[in-house]
Parts: sequence; structure tokens; C-alpha cells
Amino acid sequence: MNQRVVPLGFIVAALVFGIGGQMHPIGTGAEVDEHLISMFTDSRWNASHLLQMVGLLLAAATYLLARRTGVFGASVSKWLVIAAAGTAFAGIELIPHLAAASEADALANHAHTPILDIHMALQVIASPALGLTTAALAVAVARHARTIAAWILAAIAVVTGIASAIAGPLVVFSQNVDYSFLFAFQSGIAVWLLGTGIRLAVGDGTRSSAERVDEGRVAVSSS
Repeated sequence: MNQRVVPLGFIVAALVFGIGGQMHPIGTGAEVDEHLISMFTDSRWNASHLLQMVGLLLAAATYLLARRTGVFGASVSKWLVIAAAGTAFAGIELIPHLAAASEADALANHAHTPILDIHMALQVIASPALGLTTAALAVAVARHARTIAAWILAAIAVVTGIASAIAGPLVVFSQNVDYSFLFAFQSGIAVWLLGTGIRLAVGDGTRSSAERVDEGRVAVSSS
């Protein structure tokens, strides 16, 4: 039963996180403060970040369930834990991320913005934590599955994971909003989650090809 829940967890997490990402406001303004204020005052801000948070936390929980049920095998086990930690951190970071919108007026008036400051500091860690651990997990899953579909999904996760990983540090340290487009690459993480969930649901790559060969040898020797 749990092994059936894992594919569903991947798919639902992908859809919720992906929809939340697509709802994210697009900022305007050349300066960081102007850019942020334009997004903070957008009606989609709260819904977007709530959906993304739920999606990421669900993905983290699904990784741990996948480890517990052995869906991917022992070789992927440690990467599931690492990715669960990175994904959960990114999900929790969305709390101050979301709450930072309450300081829109303070930001416009150049007043103190403690929640925004916390969000910006955590963002430097959160985007690499999510992007890099997802990319590493995707490669581990592909090495286990040894299927073309798994490797295509892994390639998507690696490219988009690395691109989105550098988004937070680059924007925060450079204070250049031109780099904010890199956050959109997080949609590739949703693609990997969805594709992996579908693969598991249809039975593609739940065991490595080596394991299937071994089972075949046992069957032949016992006949």
C-alpha cells in the first residue's frame, strides 16, 4: 500500500508545487526594493507561496516514505534523506518568504524590515538546498533505474536544479533583479517530481535492471 502512496505523493507534490510556482507574481522595477514591493502587493503572493510550501513539504515527506518502503533501493537511500532535508528547509523558508509581504509599506518607506531580512538571509541557503539536493537525488534515481526516461528526467533536474540553486545567492549578493529569472527554473523540479511519480506508478524503474537480471537468473536456475 505504501509503495502505491509514494508515486501519488510525487505527483501531487509536483502539481501543487508547480501550480504555486506558475502563480508567482512577476516583479517590476529596476531596483530590488521596487521589484519586491511590486510582488508583495500582488494578490497572488499568498496563494503562490502557500501552494509551493505545501508541495515542497509533501515532496520531503514522500522522499522519507520512499526510503522507508525501499522503492528505489539501498543505493538511493542516503540521497532521499539528503533531498528530504534540503527540500524541507526550502519549504520552511517559505514561511518568512510569504510573511515578508507584510512589510511592503515599511520597505517603501525605507523602514526596518526584520522579516524580509530573515527571508533574504535564508534564501541564500534555501535555493541551493532545494536545487542541488534534488539534482543529486535525480541522478541517484536514474543510476538505479537505468532507463532512458529516468536519465532524461535526471538531466532536466540537474540543469534546472543548478540554475535555480544559484538564483538566491546571486540575487541577494549582487542586488541585481536581472538574475531573478533563474528562480523560474524551479519548475524543472516539479517536472522531475511529476515524471518520477508517473514512472513509479506505471512500474518503470522501481527496481534497477541489475536487480531484474538477478531475478531472472534465479528463476532460470530454479526451473
